[in-house]
Amino acid sequence: MALILTYSLGNDLYGLEIDAIQEIIENPVLHYVPRAEGVLTGSINFHGQILAVIDLPKLLGFAGNQRDHRHLVLTSEYRSLVFTTCGVERIVNLEMEFLQPPPDGHDRPAVRGIIDFNETTINLLDTDEVTKQLEDIFAE
Repeated sequence: MALILTYSLGNDLYGLEIDAIQEIIENPVLHYVPRAEGVLTGSINFHGQILAVIDLPKLLGFAGNQRDHRHLVLTSEYRSLVFTTCGVERIVNLEMEFLQPPPDGHDRPAVRGIIDFNETTINLLDTDEVTKQLEDIFAE
Protein backbone atom coordinates (compact mmCIF):
# COMPACT_ATOMS: atom_id res chain seq x y z
CA MET A 1 0.00 0.00 0.00
CA ALA A 2 1.16 3.51 -0.76
CA LEU A 3 -0.26 6.92 0.00
CA ILE A 4 -0.70 8.93 -3.21
CA LEU A 5 -1.66 12.58 -3.54
CA THR A 6 -3.97 12.96 -6.52
CA TYR A 7 -4.25 16.14 -8.56
CA SER A 8 -5.70 17.14 -11.89
CA LEU A 9 -3.82 18.12 -15.00
CA GLY A 10 -6.33 19.20 -17.61
CA ASN A 11 -9.09 16.60 -17.47
CA ASP A 12 -6.76 13.83 -16.29
CA LEU A 13 -6.08 12.62 -12.78
CA TYR A 14 -2.43 12.25 -11.84
CA GLY A 15 -0.81 11.03 -8.65
CA LEU A 16 2.46 11.37 -6.79
CA GLU A 17 3.67 9.40 -3.80
CA ILE A 18 3.40 11.30 -0.53
CA ASP A 19 7.06 10.45 0.17
CA ALA A 20 8.05 12.71 -2.75
CA ILE A 21 6.20 15.72 -1.33
CA GLN A 22 7.76 17.80 1.42
CA GLU A 23 4.85 20.17 1.84
CA ILE A 24 1.77 21.63 0.18
CA ILE A 25 1.75 25.40 0.45
CA GLU A 26 -1.11 27.80 -0.21
CA ASN A 27 -0.75 31.04 -2.15
CA PRO A 28 3.04 31.39 -1.88
CA VAL A 29 4.63 34.73 -2.70
CA LEU A 30 5.93 34.22 -6.21
CA HIS A 31 9.10 36.12 -7.06
CA TYR A 32 9.95 37.29 -10.54
CA VAL A 33 12.87 35.55 -12.26
CA PRO A 34 14.47 37.68 -14.99
CA ARG A 35 13.96 36.23 -18.47
CA ALA A 36 11.87 33.40 -17.03
CA GLU A 37 9.21 32.28 -19.42
CA GLY A 38 7.37 29.18 -20.41
CA VAL A 39 7.22 26.56 -17.68
CA LEU A 40 9.27 28.49 -15.11
CA THR A 41 6.71 30.78 -13.49
CA GLY A 42 9.07 32.22 -10.87
CA SER A 43 10.59 31.26 -7.55
CA ILE A 44 9.61 31.12 -3.91
CA ASN A 45 11.50 31.47 -0.67
CA PHE A 46 10.76 28.21 1.11
CA HIS A 47 12.20 28.25 4.64
CA GLY A 48 15.23 30.23 3.42
CA GLN A 49 15.77 28.13 0.30
CA ILE A 50 15.02 29.58 -3.15
CA LEU A 51 13.04 27.05 -5.20
CA ALA A 52 11.93 27.14 -8.83
CA VAL A 53 8.18 27.03 -9.45
CA ILE A 54 7.30 24.87 -12.45
CA ASP A 55 3.95 25.05 -14.24
CA LEU A 56 3.45 21.28 -14.51
CA PRO A 57 0.36 21.42 -16.76
CA LYS A 58 2.20 23.68 -19.21
CA LEU A 59 5.34 21.53 -19.12
CA LEU A 60 3.33 18.42 -19.94
CA GLY A 61 1.27 20.11 -22.66
CA PHE A 62 -2.10 20.44 -20.98
CA ALA A 63 -4.30 23.27 -22.24
CA GLY A 64 -6.04 25.80 -20.05
CA ASN A 65 -4.97 28.38 -17.54
CA GLN A 66 -6.72 27.16 -14.39
CA ARG A 67 -4.22 26.58 -11.57
CA ASP A 68 -4.79 25.57 -7.97
CA HIS A 69 -3.71 28.05 -5.28
CA ARG A 70 -1.88 25.19 -3.58
CA HIS A 71 1.62 24.28 -4.73
CA LEU A 72 3.47 20.99 -4.27
CA VAL A 73 6.97 21.31 -2.80
CA LEU A 74 8.96 18.19 -3.65
CA THR A 75 11.63 16.75 -1.37
CA SER A 76 15.33 17.27 -2.07
CA GLU A 77 15.44 13.73 -3.46
CA TYR A 78 13.20 15.09 -6.22
CA ARG A 79 15.31 18.22 -6.82
CA SER A 80 13.37 20.47 -4.42
CA LEU A 81 11.09 21.74 -7.17
CA VAL A 82 7.69 23.34 -6.70
CA PHE A 83 4.85 22.25 -9.00
CA THR A 84 1.64 24.02 -9.83
CA THR A 85 -1.28 21.82 -10.86
CA CYS A 86 -4.79 22.40 -12.14
CA GLY A 87 -6.27 21.17 -8.89
CA VAL A 88 -5.09 19.28 -5.81
CA GLU A 89 -7.62 16.54 -5.12
CA ARG A 90 -7.03 14.18 -2.20
CA ILE A 91 -4.80 11.50 -0.70
CA VAL A 92 -5.65 7.90 -1.52
CA ASN A 93 -4.22 4.60 -0.36
CA LEU A 94 -3.35 2.45 -3.38
CA GLU A 95 -2.25 -1.13 -3.82
CA MET A 96 0.92 -0.58 -5.88
CA GLU A 97 1.01 -4.20 -7.02
CA PHE A 98 -1.91 -3.27 -9.30
CA LEU A 99 0.17 -0.57 -11.04
CA GLN A 100 0.19 -1.25 -14.77
CA PRO A 101 2.46 0.17 -17.45
CA PRO A 102 0.74 2.70 -19.71
CA PRO A 103 -0.99 0.85 -22.55
CA ASP A 104 0.26 1.09 -26.14
CA GLY A 105 -0.89 4.35 -27.63
CA HIS A 106 -1.14 6.03 -24.23
CA ASP A 107 -0.50 9.67 -25.07
CA ARG A 108 -0.26 11.16 -21.59
CA PRO A 109 3.20 12.57 -20.87
CA ALA A 110 5.47 11.63 -17.97
CA VAL A 111 3.44 8.66 -16.78
CA ARG A 112 5.29 5.92 -14.89
CA GLY A 113 2.24 3.72 -14.73
CA ILE A 114 -1.52 3.73 -14.34
CA ILE A 115 -3.79 2.32 -11.67
CA ASP A 116 -7.56 2.13 -11.47
CA PHE A 117 -9.17 3.49 -8.33
CA ASN A 118 -12.93 3.73 -7.84
CA GLU A 119 -13.64 3.60 -11.58
CA THR A 120 -11.08 6.35 -12.23
CA THR A 121 -7.65 6.00 -13.80
CA ILE A 122 -4.79 7.60 -11.91
CA ASN A 123 -1.65 8.34 -13.91
CA LEU A 124 1.40 8.12 -11.63
CA LEU A 125 3.83 10.91 -12.43
CA ASP A 126 7.29 9.93 -13.63
CA THR A 127 9.43 12.55 -11.86
CA ASP A 128 12.56 11.37 -13.69
CA GLU A 129 10.88 12.18 -17.02
CA VAL A 130 9.78 15.58 -15.71
CA THR A 131 13.36 16.31 -14.60
CA LYS A 132 14.69 15.22 -17.99
CA GLN A 133 12.24 17.52 -19.78
CA LEU A 134 13.28 20.43 -17.56
CA GLU A 135 16.97 19.73 -18.14
CA ASP A 136 16.36 19.66 -21.91
CA ILE A 137 14.52 22.99 -21.77
CA PHE A 138 17.08 24.80 -19.63
CA ALA A 139 20.15 23.29 -21.33
CA GLU A 140 19.46 25.48 -24.37
